[in-house]
Amino acid sequence: MPDVNAQQAQRLISFATGRLGRVEGNGECWTLVNNGFQHVGFIKPASTYVWGRVVANLSDAQPGDVFQFTRFEVTRRVTQPDGSWEEQTISRGAPRHTAILESVSGNMATFLESNVTDDQTGKRNAFGVRTATTTDDSGVRTAITVSGSFIIYRPQVAANP
Repeated sequence: MPDVNAQQAQRLISFATGRLGRVEGNGECWTLVNNGFQHVGFIKPASTYVWGRVVANLSDAQPGDVFQFTRFEVTRRVTQPDGSWEEQTISRGAPRHTAILESVSGNMATFLESNVTDDQTGKRNAFGVRTATTTDDSGVRTAITVSGSFIIYRPQVAANP
């Protein structure tokens, strides 16, 4: 089966963005992806939590790919030049979480997902997906620490006859 092309992937992204702020189906994270696949005609392999062909490297991820997180946690710590700091931690997957990649840039990615808050509505969230530390020109240091794992899946479509 061939991988989806950029135009087909955009249809999945459009489906998910159309559900932002709303509960899709039963509100579970995988339901947003599953209903999106059905709506746009993507092939869902029979295996649970498998969404297509595995993409081995984050650098090869494309908008419309599906991330399957397992016990994934991101801690973002911002340290000011005076030594003061703020820290925030987010978790995805207890034990699993499914989300659609909207965009990726370096160590940061934006996802379309549901069931990340008590209200189960569709959300757009950006967070680090790789451990990294940067310091800007004013001396502010941002450290992203990632634990857990994810698998990236490239959706597929039926082969043309």
